[in-house]
Order: sequence, then structure tokens, then C-alpha cells
Amino acid sequence: MPIFKFAPNAGRTLLAAGVLLALVQPAEANKELERLSRQNTNWVMQTKDYSATHFSELYDINITNVKNLKVAWSFSTGVLNGHEGGPLVVDGIMYVHTPYPNNIFAIDLNEPDKILWEFKPKQNPAARAVACCDVVNRGLAYAPEGKDYPATIFLNQLDGHLVALNAKTGEMLWKMENSDIAMGSTLTIAPFVVKDKVIVGSSGAELGVRGYATAYSIKDGKQQWRVYATGPDEDIKLAKNFNSANPHYGQFGLGLKTWEGDAWKIGGGTNWGWYAYDSDLEMLYYGSGNPAPWNETMRPGDNKWTMTIWGRDVNTGEAKFGYQKNAS
Repeated sequence: MPIFKFAPNAGRTLLAAGVLLALVQPAEANKELERLSRQNTNWVMQTKDYSATHFSELYDINITNVKNLKVAWSFSTGVLNGHEGGPLVVDGIMYVHTPYPNNIFAIDLNEPDKILWEFKPKQNPAARAVACCDVVNRGLAYAPEGKDYPATIFLNQLDGHLVALNAKTGEMLWKMENSDIAMGSTLTIAPFVVKDKVIVGSSGAELGVRGYATAYSIKDGKQQWRVYATGPDEDIKLAKNFNSANPHYGQFGLGLKTWEGDAWKIGGGTNWGWYAYDSDLEMLYYGSGNPAPWNETMRPGDNKWTMTIWGRDVNTGEAKFGYQKNAS
């Protein structure tokens, strides 16, 4: 993982930003994350910001001078499988993660040859055989210090567990089972921090699992809500006004009617990518994935609500709208 250095004052700029950030009092997680994400010396979530822009406004490096970049230092994670998520950077500390076995390294960017702490989880190695598409991990999540918890790093382990770590020390704060590998469900998605919650999806649609998204308390890992992509409306958690603005997208009862028999129970619709969030509307946005099985002749119908763009109330999980892109 090469790290590039260009401007001679870059290190001092980063250090100055870190000093300023240290003076800020802890705030509600989403407000503080929004503030941090606007500072381009930080990269506090996988999508850069809640709007999922993936875009930095830094302009010192551009098309005319990018050819002058040189390697400043490099760091090997020691793991050769696919790295599908970027590091997080918070106040001059870089948090690097790996695919299975899902190790984490905290590195001081002012002394990049110094590892502040590392976390090497013990997990069920059988998870490797369950993962359909490499043993990847799409990234960590960060929660600023809150009233009842320290600044926290969240990791999804391939074997289905969500882990919360003290961002300063690497000490495990709590651990929660989100997915059961015995049922073919693994965890490759990046967690997503909103308000006092951390949102986690599920993987494994290729093996015929039923997809869901879950909200856990940042403080102690207690489940706040869980919503499914297929099945009865109460499991999918459709609001009373679901798709009222666009009823032609489909409304109620379709999580059962658009499947043959009980096929919805193994219908897929996992969410293994990333999320976005609107703090004014308090709405969470994400996509459910492919239906199962792969062969569409074995699952006639529209297979609601797989392959769907969801808009949900982040406080309750209720779906305000859903737009299915494709069922095949």
C-alpha cells in the first residue's frame, strides 16, 4: 500500500489540523462526522461523506504535477487477498484493515514506521469456505467519542461478527453476531455510523440466504432494528405511506406475491456495498442485491424487493420508498 507525498508543508498542515480537531468537544456522532468529513485532511468513512461522494476537494495535486509524485513510504498488510476498502484517516491516525483474517493496524502518519496498535481477531476459519467471491472486506467505520462510549472503530469479520474497538487503544469494547455462516451468510460490507447507531448489512445471496440490514447501538451493540429484503411487509418494515409518491413502483404484499411459494425465504437481496444518509430528512439509502438462485427460471416473478434502492427512516428502519431496478 504505497503512500504518496507531494507538498513539503503537507505534514505540518496535517498536524495543525489534528491540533485544531483535538480542541473540539464530542458531539452527536453524525454531526461530528459531517464536520470531520468536510476537512480533507480526514477520511472518516468509506464513502468520504454522508452523501457518498467519494470525492476530495484537495487540489494541490492535479493533472499538471501528478507526474512528480514519489513514494514516501509503504506498508504491507501481509495479506494477499482482495483489498476492497480504503483506510480511514482521523486526526493524523490511519486505520488500515485487511480481508480475512480481518486484521487492523493503527498508524501514526507523523511517524509512519510506528504501529500504534494492531488487532488480529480470532474467528471461525470455516468462513473462508462460505464466502462466494473472495474473502474481502469493504472497510472500517469510525464513531467519534460520545457521552457513553469512547471514539470507536467498527470491524465486520468474515465469520459474521461485528466488533467495536477503542480507537485509541485497539481494546475490544463489544462483539455481536450479525450473520450465521452455517446458513451461508458472511460479512463483507463496511459498517456505517449514523447518530447513535452502526448499520450493518449481510452477504451470501449467492448461497440462497435472505438479505437484511440491522442497526446496533454504538454504546453496547444492542439491536435497534432489523429489516429484510423479502417476505411479509412487517419483516420488510414498510411504512404506511410506502411508495405513496410513486405507487407504480409497487406497494404492499409484494414481498410474498412476487415469489413462488416460500422461495422468498432463500431469495437473496443482501446488501454488501455502502450506504448514504441525509441528516435533514434522517433517511438512510442503500441497495439490496441480487435475488437467489442465480438461474431466473427457478424463481419466476418480480422477486420483490431484491435489486432495490431503499429509502428508510434511520431511527426506525421503516421504508418510505423502494425502487426495484432489475429482478433478473
